[in-house]
Amino acid sequence: MNLNVELVDLGPCKKQLRFELPVEDVDVAFGEVTKQFQKQANLAGFRKGKAPLDKVQARFSQQIEDEVQKKLLNDSYRKGVEDNSLKPVLDPEVDEVNFKKGEAFSFLANIETAPEFELPEYKGIPAERPKVEVGDADVEAAINHLREGRAEYKTQDREAQDGDYINVSFVGTIDGKPVTEISPTARGLSEQKGMPLHVNADGEQDHFIPNFTNQLVGAKQGESRTIEVTFPDEYPAQPKLQGLKASYEVTVDEVKEKVLPELNDEFAKSWDAESLEKLQTGVREDLEANKKGDANRGVRAQVRVAYAAKLDFDVPPSFQQQELQNAVQSIVRDRRAKGESEEDVEKNKDQITAEANAAAIDSLRWFFAHKKIVEQEKIEVSREEVLRVVAMQAQQMGKDPQAHIKELAENNQIGYIQNRLLEEKVIDFMAEHADITEIDPPADEHD
Repeated sequence: MNLNVELVDLGPCKKQLRFELPVEDVDVAFGEVTKQFQKQANLAGFRKGKAPLDKVQARFSQQIEDEVQKKLLNDSYRKGVEDNSLKPVLDPEVDEVNFKKGEAFSFLANIETAPEFELPEYKGIPAERPKVEVGDADVEAAINHLREGRAEYKTQDREAQDGDYINVSFVGTIDGKPVTEISPTARGLSEQKGMPLHVNADGEQDHFIPNFTNQLVGAKQGESRTIEVTFPDEYPAQPKLQGLKASYEVTVDEVKEKVLPELNDEFAKSWDAESLEKLQTGVREDLEANKKGDANRGVRAQVRVAYAAKLDFDVPPSFQQQELQNAVQSIVRDRRAKGESEEDVEKNKDQITAEANAAAIDSLRWFFAHKKIVEQEKIEVSREEVLRVVAMQAQQMGKDPQAHIKELAENNQIGYIQNRLLEEKVIDFMAEHADITEIDPPADEHD
């Protein structure tokens, strides 16, 4: 093939190839394709594959011409890409095609390519890792948490105290009207029967409504009280109630005290430990393993962020646009979830777009960089590793593993899983080769 290819640089990640092929090569292609048609042709009066070329040409002229053009486009494009060492990320945009039997063939292809960049050093990234220290206080707190899990709630014939659990029935009003007249969706705040609540003498820390249960301290079973509360200025669960005062007629139906199990060998056996000492040893080992895991995850997060900050190169425009759309949708969803109105979202659209564009570029830079690290370090993902992820997904969704993997394959999701695993391995590799500084654990770990 006497192909002439001219490369034009149109800017970052954008190239143009202009192709020219002499008429002699076009004629050769027509001859080859016509012979292929001849082998398969069934024409009246001739055995299959024995019809004369001129009759085959006359019968299948349009099909032959289409096939020749397709062949010349594909072969020329493939050779042009290989000869110029290009890495296209999308199918090309083909334009200005000049194709006709007996004439030279030419066209141009606009191509988006993978970015060209020097890979920054990814070994020796500085990171801090807290020393893993598990004290007696940590073990004691963890075992008390286990005791909480086996706590019993015993009915008491006494006044409600801080820390008790009570069942109450109540009717709430605001300015003499049911709470639901102010906020129709606030049925649970308007009237309840037998509602369980935790008594908290610190009213501001009340899990229900601030200063609700602290007004019931001292009340006995069957006793009724009228209490006044003010909904917080920030009350996202019921925005219409923010800052309003409400009156509640409350009856205490039951007072319960939380009783923790005794800390002895019998308690340890309920957690499959031979003795209390064995339970304490096991808890200590679990805490150490968890803290090591947290520390290592912290290193992984640090090297990922630090390495991303090193990346500075242009990314393919079409990829950036697609990633930008995804980032905008994600940011808008987060803002709506936090209670931001559509009006505020629209008002801040320029800020959202700028934030999303930066996130899109960062994401794509990491994508291309970690791919290079995969190639450079020859990192691989085995079929067994992919199948383990698929099996875990199937179990979580209650699906048959074989049916799930078939569904993933049909939706082209297997490659996504492979890439995610490769990305995790790249971060693991960077963390393993990080320049670690051991630091003291946060002070609150010893409180």
